[in-house]
Amino acid sequence: MKKVLALLAIVGFVACNNAEVKNSTEDSLKIADSTAKAQKDSLDRHVDTAKARIDSTKKANKDSIKSK
Repeated sequence: MKKVLALLAIVGFVACNNAEVKNSTEDSLKIADSTAKAQKDSLDRHVDTAKARIDSTKKANKDSIKSK
């Protein structure tokens, strides 16, 4: 009886180890790539906004100097 229980325990242990979900590295790389691309796009938008603010500030300063 002890041998049967030991055999069932071993089989159960092996079955549990083989049942784990394995993520492929391709999926992980796709997720990382899309995340990096989204972050770059967001950063590009912030840079464009900052450039537009600087340009409008320059123009406002020039206009205020001309009006004096």
